[in-house]
Amino acid sequence: MASRPRMLILEDEPRLADLYRRALARLEVDIDLVTTLAEARAALEQRRYAIFLVDLRLPDGNAADLLRAYREYLRRRGTEVIVLTAEARQRDEVQALGFDYYFEKPISLTMLAQFVQRLLQAGAAASSQ
Repeated sequence: MASRPRMLILEDEPRLADLYRRALARLEVDIDLVTTLAEARAALEQRRYAIFLVDLRLPDGNAADLLRAYREYLRRRGTEVIVLTAEARQRDEVQALGFDYYFEKPISLTMLAQFVQRLLQAGAAASSQ
């Protein structure tokens, strides 16, 4: 039996983190939740993730710095990155780093779940070829 894909969620606001986790738990994916850049670094080093859902503004810094540092690492591991932020002006920075999946908060949880499902299906199809 194949193992389920894993997803890492980096979100410091507990209410939002719980909403994301509950909305995405319906998918066939195991979810790890972290709230700081330090926790995200540790999780990325310990596990392989199919998807990394990232809030940019965090108490210990801007996750764009983490994405910049881990860009090639995430690419080599096949991790799809979805960036969420309340600040539209950060879209250009995120895209310049090579991350195309960017959504502004607030986001529809249904839309987010559907998008994640499509990424998971595409990843499963690619790995079965």
